[in-house]
Amino acid sequence: MLRTNRARRRTRLALAAAATAVATFLPVAAATAAPAGAPVTAPAVRAELPASERPALYARDQSGVLWQYEGTGYSAKPFKTPVRVGPGWTYRQVTSLAGTTADGKGDLAAVDRDGTLYFYQGTGNPSAPFARRIKVGGGWDRYVSIAGATDANNDGKNDLVARDREGVLWFYAGTGDPSAPFAPPVRVGGGWNAYDIVTTYSEGVLARDHDGVLWAYKTTGSSRPDEPFYRRVQVGSGWSRYTDFVGVRDIDGDKLADMVARDADGKLWLHHGVRSQGIVFPMDGALPIGGGWNAYTMLF
Repeated sequence: MLRTNRARRRTRLALAAAATAVATFLPVAAATAAPAGAPVTAPAVRAELPASERPALYARDQSGVLWQYEGTGYSAKPFKTPVRVGPGWTYRQVTSLAGTTADGKGDLAAVDRDGTLYFYQGTGNPSAPFARRIKVGGGWDRYVSIAGATDANNDGKNDLVARDREGVLWFYAGTGDPSAPFAPPVRVGGGWNAYDIVTTYSEGVLARDHDGVLWAYKTTGSSRPDEPFYRRVQVGSGWSRYTDFVGVRDIDGDKLADMVARDADGKLWLHHGVRSQGIVFPMDGALPIGGGWNAYTMLF
């Protein structure tokens, strides 16, 4: 079923590309032919989607300066010119809790070099998207990675998962209180050292194993904190070609989460999200966004 949907999506993309190529080489007279005296109607242009329906991608450069890439709502050019947010983002780990949007909404969690966790609440102001950071507490250096888990327990608050050095995953339920944003951790289970990247995506997380196989974990909505995800579903293999990837909100306006991935040459690629068997996952066909992304040390 997953393969069938991918094939259909690839077919649609190929047909669209073919149509574009044919249109490019049509003679001007053929493309604009109309009865004498008939009014010429300009092609319809889709109005820009509201900022609340477009994503924001954040990138940290080598000086610790944070940059915001506002989504356009179009796959052909998915991001607008970057806007400088500010310096001081020298964190060891940063994750959105459920993705961020172009209208300045969406919360972050960040761990500094000393293992202190900070919470950044989204302001709803695109020019200053995050409120002043709030110190949550120390001891987070025991985790090798953290990732937003969206609203895993279906209580209207965004949650967090953290993987320790032994490969055990811990679940932190969101509280809705910025001064104490997470409840005490609950053990989910071991074996998560099989993955080298775990990132927030759609309704859950994506995880890549050391063989380059990508897996999707969808949230259960269960009130049991030790059961935040359903059994994993394999997305596909060959994902080791990327050095980094991150889930983003809907880029192209189809109401499905998408993913951007960076390769070793610093090129960024877009993977559209598709839905099958109740799970959203990134399709294997990639669209090029552009080069130069090795200027950044972190994407989220």
